[in-house]
Amino acid sequence: MALTALWTHGNAVIPESPQLLTTLNRFGFGTEVKAQQGVSKMWFHVPMPSPIILNGARPKLVRVILLGKTDITSCIRRVHIFDGSNRVQDQSVLICGDNLNFSDRCVVNTNNQPISGVLASRCS
Repeated sequence: MALTALWTHGNAVIPESPQLLTTLNRFGFGTEVKAQQGVSKMWFHVPMPSPIILNGARPKLVRVILLGKTDITSCIRRVHIFDGSNRVQDQSVLICGDNLNFSDRCVVNTNNQPISGVLASRCS
């Protein structure tokens, strides 16, 4: 089966609880968020393109790679991947840093889950 790569732009990030943010800005290069003081945990949703049929077969999701930067006070600790309303992956990650580029550190192996409907990932 041929491999296909699909990308979601960073300005598609959706905070689960926007009322906990002091800043939510979308730019041509992505989304900037800042949480209110004292907020230590927050979920963000990233819609993913989900082809149903490629070359006559249902594709399987092989991996998810997150690209971006965080400041010294931010961490990503958990990634969830959903197929519709079914969570198909729940993976602990730990990405923290001082303007750390985490493109190589947030890779989620999905165990070749079949894709159907809308697939979305959650990172906190």
